[in-house]
Amino acid sequence: MKLDELEILEDDFDLFVALDDTSKIEFLFDAVEEGLEASAIKQVSKLADLYNSRPPIVSSEDYRVGNHRICVTSFPDMIHLNSTSISAIRKFVNKLFNDGILLERISKTKTEFDIYRFFRAYKIIGKGQPFSNN
Repeated sequence: MKLDELEILEDDFDLFVALDDTSKIEFLFDAVEEGLEASAIKQVSKLADLYNSRPPIVSSEDYRVGNHRICVTSFPDMIHLNSTSISAIRKFVNKLFNDGILLERISKTKTEFDIYRFFRAYKIIGKGQPFSNN
């Protein structure tokens, strides 16, 4: 490698500083072999894939349980259920339990984002095999 012929400008240097040690070596090798622009594009696409492949931390879905609506907001370790019917929440919790998800009810207050009448919050204790209906 001929690093003394390599000219790294400010923007490329900012990218270089953001990389881990292994990626820095790969960046320098690619910059000498393929050119600085190709090396920068390769590392930026790797960083984009790394950060875009992560699942969202919070997700919210609306479902219908019979004639009622239920909004399920899931966090990594807890779930919020907001519905027009308390029986819809109970049915949904029973369904989760039958699917092998162990929940513990926690006391949380309803926020302005919870538009339906009834609200329950549960901590996810664990996940296991589904229970048989037999």
